[in-house]
Amino acid sequence: MIYKLKISENENLVTVTARGNYSLKDIKRLIHLIVEEPHYKSNFNIIIDITGIIYTPIVSEIKVISDFLVSLKHYFKGTTAIVAEGDLIYSMFKLSTLLINKQGLRSNIFTSIEEALAWIMDQDS
Repeated sequence: MIYKLKISENENLVTVTARGNYSLKDIKRLIHLIVEEPHYKSNFNIIIDITGIIYTPIVSEIKVISDFLVSLKHYFKGTTAIVAEGDLIYSMFKLSTLLINKQGLRSNIFTSIEEALAWIMDQDS
């Protein structure tokens, strides 16, 4: 599990870039690492770039990830954009965004950082 986490307090933005082999356990750990970061605030927007991970979750794992995010929803008051490539992983995480949005979180999935950032900026205006 390799990741880079950058917090821009001026922009209220957290950018996470994940690379390498991942499992369900790693995804959950990555989420914990974001909220445990000392400078993280729950109103920050988040971009999670998973284009470099090697992991294709099955539907039951997407449900686990979604339920896990919803259980931590008090940490996620901003918007969350996921950046993914590849039809299968994109579709699986699209399902996740649909599930968590039903529970009051604001998330979406994109194929580029630029699209994700534009969406976040549009949500803030």
